[in-house]
Amino acid sequence: MPSARPTPQRRLVRPATVIGGLLLLLVGMALLAIPFLAAPEHAEGARTDLEAARDSLSAGDVGAADASVRSARRHADRVQDAMQGLGGDLWSLVPIVGEPVADVRHLGNALDHLTAAAEAAVESWPAVSGEDATLFAGRGVDVATLETLVDSVDEASTRLDAAQVELGEVGDSALGVGTRLGDARDEASEVVTPLAATARRARSITDVLPELFGARGERTYLLALLNPSEQRFSGGAPLTVVPMEVSDGSLSMGDAVDTTDPRLFKVGRWDKVEGNPFHDGRLRLSTSTYAPDWSVSGEELLRGWVRRTSQEVDGLVVVDVVALADMLRITGPVETEGYGTLDADGFAARLVGDYDRFPDNEARKDLNRAIVPLFAERLLEPGDGLAKLESLRTSAQGRHFAIWMRDPDVQSAVSDTGLAGELSDTRHDYLAVFNQNTNASKADFWQQRSVTSEVRLREDGSAQVRLTISVLNDSPPYVQPFADPRRGTYVTKWNGMTLGVFLPVGAEVTGATAAGRPQGTRVFDYYGRPYKLLRLTLPPGATREAVLEYDVPAAALAPGDGTLTYRLDATPQGLVVPQAVTVDVRWPDGYEVGELPEGWTRTGPGRASWTDPGLVTQPSFSVTASSVEQTAP
Repeated sequence: MPSARPTPQRRLVRPATVIGGLLLLLVGMALLAIPFLAAPEHAEGARTDLEAARDSLSAGDVGAADASVRSARRHADRVQDAMQGLGGDLWSLVPIVGEPVADVRHLGNALDHLTAAAEAAVESWPAVSGEDATLFAGRGVDVATLETLVDSVDEASTRLDAAQVELGEVGDSALGVGTRLGDARDEASEVVTPLAATARRARSITDVLPELFGARGERTYLLALLNPSEQRFSGGAPLTVVPMEVSDGSLSMGDAVDTTDPRLFKVGRWDKVEGNPFHDGRLRLSTSTYAPDWSVSGEELLRGWVRRTSQEVDGLVVVDVVALADMLRITGPVETEGYGTLDADGFAARLVGDYDRFPDNEARKDLNRAIVPLFAERLLEPGDGLAKLESLRTSAQGRHFAIWMRDPDVQSAVSDTGLAGELSDTRHDYLAVFNQNTNASKADFWQQRSVTSEVRLREDGSAQVRLTISVLNDSPPYVQPFADPRRGTYVTKWNGMTLGVFLPVGAEVTGATAAGRPQGTRVFDYYGRPYKLLRLTLPPGATREAVLEYDVPAAALAPGDGTLTYRLDATPQGLVVPQAVTVDVRWPDGYEVGELPEGWTRTGPGRASWTDPGLVTQPSFSVTASSVEQTAP
């Protein structure tokens, strides 16, 4: 019988041995952690360098910006070397300690991506800005440079998105360092988030720029010069147009023609844009742009152009004299035959604000036809590329510039970039007051308009609104040798208009007056948004008021947790003198207003107001108030 299997002896591990091994491990990890000690210093150095690069680029010093970004790269690499090596791997496994280490790693990754985005920006900057810029070349763009710019914007956008992802992984970790890491994350996010959003918008438009400039096939566009002295809901009346062709980056322009030319002035019919309430029967080109969205008015204008000329076009670019004046601030004044030097400050007044200076109507049209090609020429001449593009973006915000493209993919990119000239699609409170000239005058040049909205919120988020529109016709004295005909001529100082108030979705008008006369409560529909029409006639020097009272079903979000969040979007009209706006909001009794957006002020318990003396952007606001009862301990 085999002998029994012997019972093994259990080896006892001495506590001193365990402690000793652990100490050796910790000592080793501590040695590996030595590079960590320098990481905060290098992270701060990279941040300082990136801020310096930004300031240098703003000042046009590309060399200094490049040096700063190179230094930032060295710092960012040191941070990554410290945090991503073996030491970081080991420390990240240690309970409690590991969580902050992982957070620092994410911050290091975000810094790396942000630095790479800056490298892409600095690399492409000389091609689009400065004396040696190659993007714009005469009447066109250099396609090779454009393709390089597209790649750089793609790289910067991808890197900024990645930086956002890394920052999102940083938590409010333990051990006192966690709070500091959370603060660093929040501070970085305040910078990266708007940069990433801007880069995504830029990427949207740069991706289609090669197609816009004919790098992938010839394109034909119509360029229209708008006159803000004779308003439509969309902006100034399109009084001068010119066809343009682009092929492989090169631009050729046809002859500028006035829309009062007999060939274009004919009243005619074409297939209306589906659902457009402002196309009713026969139109002229000059009266085709009554709809406030350029996606509607622009298509109507193109259909009218095709009807009159049989020339098919791929898109429309509209620009008014205010936007042209802003472009001249960058490119310098222009010399005109018979009218001398026109600079930015006097451009609009000379062109559309002093019709008494013109000897006759033909002289005025001659100047318009000479000026309209100026936009393309100045935009596409070498130098100051970024400043000119920023000028266009600013002009588009004030609705002095817009683009409508028939290709839906291209137009989607235009819209994403804010160049489409569209109304807001907000479902909450909305402020959009426009006017259309009704006496065929040019008196809108002197129009000074102010709008005051008094909003009274209810517990369920609905609101009662009283909107007061005050219009001053600040025209100069009439100087012609014959009596002012009051209409039908560019020299009249009378201003006839129809105000169009585009209301919040679902709004119901409860009262309306214009110049003290009741207007009824009927509203019309514009693609799901109600609008009210109010008629005013202003003698020279006169002020007239229109008042609307209406209920808004969802001016604020009311989630039922004791908060009411008021939401407001506003859209300007492209006036020579921007419209002044004041919004006064009163929450129900017992509500206390929290943090306010920039431009807002507290005006009393549960009250806040926003004032803009000249609305030239399309802002969107959110203001929250909380019930004192809900927040009380």
